[in-house]
Amino acid sequence: MVGIASGDIVVLQDGVGSHVGTIMASDESSLRLETQSGERMTLPWDIIKSVTFDDATLEPSSMKDRLERADRIWRARKRLQRGDAALAEPEFERLFDPSPARRGETDLIIAEGLLRCRLNRGALAEAIVPALETARLRSLKLETNRFDELAPIHDAESELCLYLPPAWPEDQSVARQIKQVAQWDSGGNDDLSAMADRYLRLLELHEQNLTGEMPQGDLLDSSHPGVGLLDLAIESRSDDPATRRSARNKLDQRLASRESWEDPWLRYMLGVSMLHESGDGMRRQGLVQLAWIPASHAQKHPYLAGLSLALMASELSRRGEHDAASRLEAELKNYYPNHPAISSRNAVDNSSTQKR
Repeated sequence: MVGIASGDIVVLQDGVGSHVGTIMASDESSLRLETQSGERMTLPWDIIKSVTFDDATLEPSSMKDRLERADRIWRARKRLQRGDAALAEPEFERLFDPSPARRGETDLIIAEGLLRCRLNRGALAEAIVPALETARLRSLKLETNRFDELAPIHDAESELCLYLPPAWPEDQSVARQIKQVAQWDSGGNDDLSAMADRYLRLLELHEQNLTGEMPQGDLLDSSHPGVGLLDLAIESRSDDPATRRSARNKLDQRLASRESWEDPWLRYMLGVSMLHESGDGMRRQGLVQLAWIPASHAQKHPYLAGLSLALMASELSRRGEHDAASRLEAELKNYYPNHPAISSRNAVDNSSTQKR
């Protein structure tokens, strides 16, 4: 009779098999195993169903808790993969604990999972920290295939999340998110620190419209492409007309020079900036820029398309074109019934175009 091979046994989720060998170490990010053939493996927790030690006395006291956590990660990930982001989000939120000490694939699965859930819900301000943490983990050359069947959301060059433009409904307070972004730690990544700095300034500018408190402090210097795009968002909404005009020129140049995922972001920034102006012609051009987004990106960018419709409706109402505004509001409710702009009092951009 052939003997059963002895060793520590790691059984994988979804019935895909098991590994036998010697468990070398484990922490919240991974379990490290040397197989009987001498191969060393680092296993993320979301694929681990159970662990049995050949010598039970060597099982660490933390293993039970780690296996319970592994099951929660697996369940959250499976829910998101099958399209149930609403059920996956609370679990991902409980698991999410951003820290430079987290450096494994498990941490990336949790961060990106939560990011995708919040994007799905249209909670863009709440998605900033998961997006920054996802970018930090990917900057460490970490990868995961867990979401390969879903739409890609990360741009490697800019390190920005493709679906996280700096755009929020007017009366949506972001005070809690300001605190969270301010506390986020890049782990010494200067480019991502500068990116967080820009998102923080944009949130502060939004909150300024609700509280009247002006943002304080200088921005960190950076030549990073993602930071540069967020700089244009800030400059295009400046109180200074010359700064706005200069930013729009840069946005036009960027729009003309490339066809890329940036197009709806650039159109939105242009439209919002133009609505800061007092001239009727310039404001009308702003409406044209905003109209381009739901016309061309209704399915791929539903949040930005819906917010553009809401902003256009608000501007038309201000101009006295109430029938046209009502049609756009009806279109927003029909195509994006769960959009956060619907519950917003006026649903205008965070730059508050009504204030001059």
